[in-house]
Amino acid sequence: MEINKEQIDTFIRKIHGSELDSSFQYGVVELPNELDRVKQIQETVDKGRNAGMTFTFSKPEYSGASKKFEWANSAIVVAYNYMKKSSYQTISEPGYSRIAVFSKKDHYEPLRKEIDLIIESLIKNNHQAKSFVDSSLHYDRLFFEEAGLGWQGKSTMMLSPGVGPWQLLGTIFTSKKFIASNKTKQSCGDCNYCKIACPTGALNEDYILDANLCIAYWLQSPKIIPRDFRIAIGDRFYGCDECLISCPPGQREVRLKSQDGNINIVDFLQKKDEEILKDFERFYIPKLNASYLRRNALIALANNPIYGADTTFLKYLSNSNPELAMYSVWCLWRISRLDVLYEYSHKIIGKNKIVQDEIDWALKMPS
Repeated sequence: MEINKEQIDTFIRKIHGSELDSSFQYGVVELPNELDRVKQIQETVDKGRNAGMTFTFSKPEYSGASKKFEWANSAIVVAYNYMKKSSYQTISEPGYSRIAVFSKKDHYEPLRKEIDLIIESLIKNNHQAKSFVDSSLHYDRLFFEEAGLGWQGKSTMMLSPGVGPWQLLGTIFTSKKFIASNKTKQSCGDCNYCKIACPTGALNEDYILDANLCIAYWLQSPKIIPRDFRIAIGDRFYGCDECLISCPPGQREVRLKSQDGNINIVDFLQKKDEEILKDFERFYIPKLNASYLRRNALIALANNPIYGADTTFLKYLSNSNPELAMYSVWCLWRISRLDVLYEYSHKIIGKNKIVQDEIDWALKMPS
């Protein structure tokens, strides 16, 4: 062992003793080094592939840089396998909607706790430490490959053997010197299952995600969802797992369940805004406006309807939010209730241009 340097595994065992949680993996990169993703992040912005999202795209010159602290000698990457204690929903019964595994609860909580323990130990031993977890100031994948934890997949997600993409990442910069981890030599090879599985072609280019075509993006976007994407959304309420569930390295971890934690859409749509925002505070909700989750629910119900769904859509036709009224028009078209639209169209004509445009479109389109 090099003088004043320690193996990360040895250090972690000192913290936890024999009670190691197999949900976590650890890797180390020595600092300073020339790693950065500034150019890559900026190119994504310049080409509009971030679909206007900010987060790490807002300051790529900092988020993508490895040289953040002059005092840092090592960067510890902690990867948390959130599928290990979760499950994937395979199907929804009529009237129900699915949430992506990542969003079913705050999976960042155990990762933050683990990183806090590591930082506490570092500081106790007179080392400086600064962490980034789900932060716009640090591109969390920056050190992943160099730290020996795996490789970047064609889906753009970071993959580890036996875990695949089912992991969240956190980074600790520290003045303590660790021995660098060995890089892996694995890759996706000829596999392109994620590309095949993507419902909207967001992964048509290897190693590039076009967020403009991503269902997960549209379900948290404040923009009006294009009609073609509404159909592709299917029974999803928030997020999309298709590129994850299709990835071979991660399939060993997947536990398949049906109707486990799915949302009863009609019940959801009857809730007050305050209830919705409290129940789903872990979600990214544009402007903290519950109408965007109501929109998602309406679309999911139209794609996976239960008997009597038209009653819910009729109720939302008179909603004070013109976008929700507009989506309700589409929903009635989607379940082939043009007769209802004909009957009620005269009552809402002229209410709002987007509503009227949707009515005009629906009455001209076969359903």
